[in-house]
Amino acid sequence: MKITLPIFVVAFETDFGGVVSNTRYVEYLERGRYALLGAAGLKITDIWNEHGVQPIVRRVTVDYLVPAQHEDELELIAWVGEHSGATTLLHFECVRPRDAATIMRAEQTLAYLNTRWKPVRVPTIFRDALAVDNHRDTEAPR
Repeated sequence: MKITLPIFVVAFETDFGGVVSNTRYVEYLERGRYALLGAAGLKITDIWNEHGVQPIVRRVTVDYLVPAQHEDELELIAWVGEHSGATTLLHFECVRPRDAATIMRAEQTLAYLNTRWKPVRVPTIFRDALAVDNHRDTEAPR
């Protein structure tokens, strides 16, 4: 499964030098993760209430490659890399279409918690809805 999310950089996302603050990219990842889950039909509140499980971000790795600037039009591409035991690996790439620049690459490792806040294996509802996309032509950071 893969989605593309448009991002328009506004002034408050930039530092005094006019480039996007590194902290904003983490926010973009959050937006991307929720968009990916939503596109898969996974509404976290409903799953928590009905199945007693929720995904949490366990790890984030970000490679900042090229600065984005005020009023840049970007695309955040998010896809599922793999499910393994109790985790799901998501990949992200932020690109600027006007010059084909790759701005950032990232990974998020998701873990899953039950209602007692204990880790559980990747729930079937997530494994079934979030199909792994092995056809990405770029690599995420190592």
